[in-house]
Amino acid sequence: MTDKIPEDLIYAAFFFIDIVGLSNPILSTETQRTKIKILNQTIYDCKTFQNSSKDNVMILPTGDGMLIGFKNGLEEPLNLAIEFHKKIKDYNNKATNVEKIESRIGCHVGHVFVVSDVYGNTNLWGPGAILARRVMDMGDSNHILVSNDLANDLIEISKDYEKILQPLHNFGIKHGDNLLIFSASGDGFGNPKLPKEKIKVTPTVLDAEKSATCEKIIFNVILKDKINSAHLERFFYFSNKSIEPIYEIVAGVVSNSEEEFETLDLKAFDENENELQISKILEATPYSKKIVLKLNKPVFEGDSGRMVKMVYDSKLSINNFENFFQIDTINFELNFSHYSNVNYNPKLFYFDNEQGGKHILQPHSKTIQGVFTNIKWEKDQGINIKDFIRLEW
Repeated sequence: MTDKIPEDLIYAAFFFIDIVGLSNPILSTETQRTKIKILNQTIYDCKTFQNSSKDNVMILPTGDGMLIGFKNGLEEPLNLAIEFHKKIKDYNNKATNVEKIESRIGCHVGHVFVVSDVYGNTNLWGPGAILARRVMDMGDSNHILVSNDLANDLIEISKDYEKILQPLHNFGIKHGDNLLIFSASGDGFGNPKLPKEKIKVTPTVLDAEKSATCEKIIFNVILKDKINSAHLERFFYFSNKSIEPIYEIVAGVVSNSEEEFETLDLKAFDENENELQISKILEATPYSKKIVLKLNKPVFEGDSGRMVKMVYDSKLSINNFENFFQIDTINFELNFSHYSNVNYNPKLFYFDNEQGGKHILQPHSKTIQGVFTNIKWEKDQGINIKDFIRLEW
């Protein structure tokens, strides 16, 4: 038995592309050939491709597209995707509807084996190439999709990638696995919309919910102006009720204000203000977001003082904020802050889903700090899943 790494095993960053709708029967064979030719030539003309040495690049044609592996460098697949999109957009602006080329691109990083086919031609096989294909398959027209592994590596290289990479959702792939997908989009490239009808999450990812006990939730609602643009903070204090360590925690945002996931700019932090990685997106509707956060250190049975903080900006519905509780909790606190020169008379209503009824909670305190007025409410018992609160002002 040997630990020697096989010479035909390499680690690379992958770019996988195909043409959307190329097999449409209304397209003539000549039109199909022309589209493949233009796709190939456009990629060849991209500076990212031109500046990569032949020793660094591996190319595998796939009929209606290609797989390109870059052996030295992680940024090339995404840079090539962005450059290709901008070039093909210029082409499409001059082309007829039949001639236009729409594509989908998947980017990933991983290992592959370099093997030979029956004719002795170089071929690529292995998880790096397979997952690049599966990432691409999740996309619709004009999507540039990036795996979680590659997205995190790129963000470590430069925080500028955070501006164009947005987590979309966890997608179901073969063998019951789930893969968190990021979408790359910006001026002249990408498709920020969620791919249609391709989301399937395995229920076992919810195991993270079974071990954690929520001890307290704090909501901070900070009005930034008079048109209900708010900075929102949610603090989840939790403990471990299981003998098994907790390595990830489920957190959610549910409200009556319609908001796409990518516009929230949602960030999460632990009790030491260290940022937490989003490892899964379980739900991302306009009104509900449910994510799994990877903890920086595990939570063992009996641990105390553990907390997750979520921060984001949102456009609230007119003069109100709502929260639907997705977990039982021992108590909660809500803090409402607004500019003191605006005259508000806020009221907090609590709706008991099990017993029914609507109750007004009385403010615990009211203070003025600088230009802000801060009002605090607390409830320390009887808070169950599916209950909800509504703040009106």
